[in-house]
Amino acid sequence: MVELEGRRRQILRVVIDDYIVTAEPVGSEAARQRHGLDISSATVRSEMAALEELGYLQQPHHSAGRVPTDHGYRVYVDSLVTEEQVPPTERLRIRRTLTATEFDEAVEQAARALAVITECASVATTPQLAQQVVRHLHLIPLGPRHAIAVIVTDAEVVEGKTVEFEQPITSEECDRLSQEISRRIAGRPLIDLTDRELATVIGQAAHHQRVLDQIGRLLRERFRRLPGRVRTEGQANILKQPEFQDARRAQPVLSALEQVEAVTALLGEDGSTSREVRVRIGSENVLGELRDCTVVTATYHVAGRAAGTIGVVGPTRMRYGRVIGLVRFLAESLGDTLEQL
Repeated sequence: MVELEGRRRQILRVVIDDYIVTAEPVGSEAARQRHGLDISSATVRSEMAALEELGYLQQPHHSAGRVPTDHGYRVYVDSLVTEEQVPPTERLRIRRTLTATEFDEAVEQAARALAVITECASVATTPQLAQQVVRHLHLIPLGPRHAIAVIVTDAEVVEGKTVEFEQPITSEECDRLSQEISRRIAGRPLIDLTDRELATVIGQAAHHQRVLDQIGRLLRERFRRLPGRVRTEGQANILKQPEFQDARRAQPVLSALEQVEAVTALLGEDGSTSREVRVRIGSENVLGELRDCTVVTATYHVAGRAAGTIGVVGPTRMRYGRVIGLVRFLAESLGDTLEQL
């Protein structure tokens, strides 16, 4: 695309600003009057025609004004719009809604708050098990040579499977082994506990090598491939938007948001772990059903590590500055909340 400068950038911003507010095609005279442009309507019309030729605007009907294209929105988001800071009163109100004592509940509360405030649908993933941090490992005796391995992470208690000792072991010895292993692996992310790492950190417990091998296999086979669960809130907000008053346009969006696999693909398509807000507009989305939507997401972090994703799905005609600021704040607040649980 041709890089825009000067007056054309200004007019593109004016058209998009107006269209976001009115949801109606923007004409040259209306744009000139509303924004006090010191040029004639003919000049505005000529520049809008040039922006259409360059692919930044389009004219839905011959006699109508112009509306932005995906390319126009991309320029707007990247260089024309300013991220809005969430007002202090709204920050306080949001933080007061995050009262959960469990990870899943906190993610649900954050997603619900984001949907209510933005009047869009919201999507979020709970922390992936592989990224959770170990707190304890318990070996619960079942008999002289068997126990159940239970791993407690910073997010939840995950029951493992039965492990077998090479030699009979007493309940007291089983407790001591649990404490020894827990002391050495506590505070480490599950994803870091490779076979080699287990052998290194546990060391003195090596005489129970069979148990260590089984714990390592438990981590590999059951935990690391498990994605975080997906939460979707506020799908009905899609129907409030003028673009989706026609059920034929709304149905594909609503259907996609109801499918766990689709939302998981949507949130995982860039795999980003940075703290930056990502904005995918229309055709940039991996799901064709969302070609009329923008998805704004951010990664939230727990203990300095990427833990999950939260964001909104709404029409491409959205208040980008406000939504970007809200998504960033919710991601930061959710991470802070989870660190305190």
